[in-house]
Amino acid sequence: MGQFDHPNIIHLEGVVTKCKPVMIITEYMENGSLDAFLRKNDGRFTVIQLVGMLRGIGSGMKYLSDMSYVHRDLAARNILVNSNLVCKVSDFGMSRVLEDDPEAAYTTRGGKIPIRWTAPEAIAYRKFTSASDVWSYGIVMWEVMSYGERPYWDMSNQDHSIMTLIRFQSNRI
Repeated sequence: MGQFDHPNIIHLEGVVTKCKPVMIITEYMENGSLDAFLRKNDGRFTVIQLVGMLRGIGSGMKYLSDMSYVHRDLAARNILVNSNLVCKVSDFGMSRVLEDDPEAAYTTRGGKIPIRWTAPEAIAYRKFTSASDVWSYGIVMWEVMSYGERPYWDMSNQDHSIMTLIRFQSNRI
C-alpha cells in the first residue's frame, strides 16, 4: 500500500508496530465509507456527481491494474470519501501482485471471498485477475447509482453463489 501514489488510492501515512494489534494509519477521509455515505445522503447528488465518484474509483482501479495489482475485494464499503467527494480505493487486505505474465491470475484456496461482488469465473475457479476486478467495479457502479443498496439484497450468499455458478456453466455449454 505504501508504494501507491494516486489521487484515488488511499494514502498510507504510517504503521504502528510497537503494540498489538498493528495499526495502519492512513489519510483522514471525512465522509467514511462510500456505501454508508450514500445511504445517509440518499437522493442528494446529481447523476454528474455520482458519475464523478465512479470516474475516480475507475481511475484508481486502472492505476492498480497498471501496477499489476488485483484488489479482489472492491466494494463500496472499501472505498472512502473525503469532504470534496473524492473517492479513494482502500482495504488492500486481499490484494495481490500479479506476475508479469498477462494471463496471470491469483488463486485462493479456502478463505472467504466477497460473493456478491465476485466475478462468476472467480467464484467457479477461485482465480482473480484484473478482469474480475472489472466485474466488481460494475457492482460498485450499481451500488453508487442505487445510493448504497446492497447487491442481490433479496438473496442469501449461498443462493447467489448457486445461481451464479449455474448461469456460468450454462453459458459455457
